[in-house]
Amino acid sequence: MFESTPLFAAIVKCLPMLAVIALIAGALWAGTLFSASWLSGRARWMADATEAGTLAMSLNRRRATPCLLVSLASAVLWVWAQPHAVPDQAWLLGVGFAVVAALAVHSTVLIRTARVARGSIVATRGEGVRRFVLVLTLALLTTLVGGRIVWP
Repeated sequence: MFESTPLFAAIVKCLPMLAVIALIAGALWAGTLFSASWLSGRARWMADATEAGTLAMSLNRRRATPCLLVSLASAVLWVWAQPHAVPDQAWLLGVGFAVVAALAVHSTVLIRTARVARGSIVATRGEGVRRFVLVLTLALLTTLVGGRIVWP
């Protein structure tokens, strides 16, 4: 249906660029989210904890969220426009699980940074676990996507 349109032909020619955009935006998202989580986790040791929470929330909303959206959109376009067969269901299920876990970590970091910005020091607990889950999720995504690229 879409394969005969000029837009689809242009997207297919840009497949490597879509993969690079997804990778770079994903790396920027992960680094920014990790920084926001670290900053809000360390707020209890800072003189002005609400200022640190506000900065972490600003990082998350202004930098991490747009990078996440760009990464997800370009990755979906990249998978959708692949010229070969449809990816197997196990691979899609694994990637879907990793993306849902990443979105869950993103939303919990956003909620915690908002609570720290409002002055709740109790909200700083558990940020180390969130960073660990973020690293595990990124390792799973990297393994799945890397395996898909190497062994189509």
